[in-house]
Amino acid sequence: MYKFVIPFYYLSYSRLKSLPEKLSLVWIYPLFLMVFLFGFYQLEINPHFFSFFLAFVAWISIYEIGYLENDALTIKKEAHPNFRINQEDIDLINKNFRRIAWIRILIFMGFTSSLYHFNFCSIEQIVWFVSIVIFARFFFYLHNVIRSRWNIISYFFLCLSKYWVFPILYLGLGHGFDPYLIVLCCFPVLRTIEHAVKPKYKISWLKKLVGSLDVFRVKYYSIVLLFSFLISCGFSFTPILIYSIAYFYIFRLGVWMLIGSGKYSRESIT
Repeated sequence: MYKFVIPFYYLSYSRLKSLPEKLSLVWIYPLFLMVFLFGFYQLEINPHFFSFFLAFVAWISIYEIGYLENDALTIKKEAHPNFRINQEDIDLINKNFRRIAWIRILIFMGFTSSLYHFNFCSIEQIVWFVSIVIFARFFFYLHNVIRSRWNIISYFFLCLSKYWVFPILYLGLGHGFDPYLIVLCCFPVLRTIEHAVKPKYKISWLKKLVGSLDVFRVKYYSIVLLFSFLISCGFSFTPILIYSIAYFYIFRLGVWMLIGSGKYSRESIT
């Protein structure tokens, strides 16, 4: 049971089956947010770099509860469930789910309190951080309970919370709404569209419009990047928008080229 309380373990075990998947997730999620905060917004590395690690452990401790819930509890309600783990682990999680969840909550509380105790974050920052964690947990619960096209909306808010949580923690409203608009364009919008074309939603017109996910990703970032250049003279935030979109564009273009060369299949890369 205790392996399921270790932060990051369940994400890796249930969803990141190969090295390319792991590297892809690192690039598009924690590494991007680090580049975004410490590079583009010039957040001081000392002491925030270490606090970012503490906050990330705290965040994932709660977020993974949703994965455990989805894979062991929600599948009971599905006609065609997606089994990500073996039956033995499903039974183990079912039997100990509450205990696992509470231990994870304690881990979250410990790491979050350390952010304040060691003067990494103010009480106001902690309140914002805890609030968005609760927000994400609420929508993950809804996502696991709802079995309809409403899941597209719950997925959007889940994705949004993943990418907004650390800008909210470290930037607050000091830069206005610009960082959140940039992050929104970089990933949550695209990811939600990709989620919406899953066969279970039966949105055939959107699936036809999107086509190949790898090609669509390159097209999406190409269009947003072009749009960023076109509006660059009128808005102060556009240089960071350009840098951020370019970050994803280079990665997706590289993936598309690797798949075209036959070295990887789409299933092996997030």
